[in-house]
Amino acid sequence: MARKLDVLALGNINVDLSFFVDQMPKADDEVTAMDYSVFSGGSAANFAVGTARLGLKTGIVGCVGEDDFGREAIAALHREEISTDFVAFSKGKNTGTVCVIVDSKGARRMIAYRGANADLGGIVAGGLPEAKVVQLSNVSKDILLIALKKKAGKVALDPGGESKHLKPEDLKGADFLLLNDLECRNITGMGYREGSEVLLRKAGTVVVKLGRRGVFVRSVDTALLEPAFKVDAVDTTGAGDAFDAGFIAGINDNLTPKEASLWGAGEAAIKIMKKGARTGLPTKEELLEFLSDHRVI
Repeated sequence: MARKLDVLALGNINVDLSFFVDQMPKADDEVTAMDYSVFSGGSAANFAVGTARLGLKTGIVGCVGEDDFGREAIAALHREEISTDFVAFSKGKNTGTVCVIVDSKGARRMIAYRGANADLGGIVAGGLPEAKVVQLSNVSKDILLIALKKKAGKVALDPGGESKHLKPEDLKGADFLLLNDLECRNITGMGYREGSEVLLRKAGTVVVKLGRRGVFVRSVDTALLEPAFKVDAVDTTGAGDAFDAGFIAGINDNLTPKEASLWGAGEAAIKIMKKGARTGLPTKEELLEFLSDHRVI
């Protein structure tokens, strides 16, 4: 019998069209891109690649179009030895695509086309494969509630842009909440310290990603701000997904939330030094070497 999945990622599978510019264009303005690349992307897929490279047995639930982008997206996941048994091809739809504009400081703006990702609900309603942890990345409220109802293992949620449509009570039953300060404010109407207290009443461990300011970890017996690692950012696309992968890998390794947050911060720091959401994602050996060689800010 095949070994049960360590992690099941659920959410978007995309292609990223990335433009690298000196500065962002203003309204009605035009700037010249210094570089342009096509990367495999999507928050759930990025997370899945991150955990797979860290040695976890990983699967993904998602939808792609019957187009070249969709076929390449699946091929890219196969190259990482990620199970795609629960990925569906959506007839008549294009694969989700994101236009990413990255400036010289590594900051980015994005325009997202959901495409086949909009069909995810139909797949989830049919049931989920068994896994120790199910990671929900930027999924709709309907899909979140289905996944929480059907959960067999632990559930981790990174709400992403869907945070604008969620309330604290929607998160009841989630074991790990991995969100940034804006998403925390979207859900609670409060800053990350006060907001994490509200979220802790509905869910398990709350981790708020604060970029260069570090990571705030709140659990039943923990309330601490972990500083960030100081690195030169080239492209912050996928940094949050990278953090999630490192954190969940740490939890899978029986680390405490505090220790796992350092894995997440290290994973994100390594990623942002390379272009693309996945290019810089490390192996477990590379992550541990980075953590031993670098001090936080």
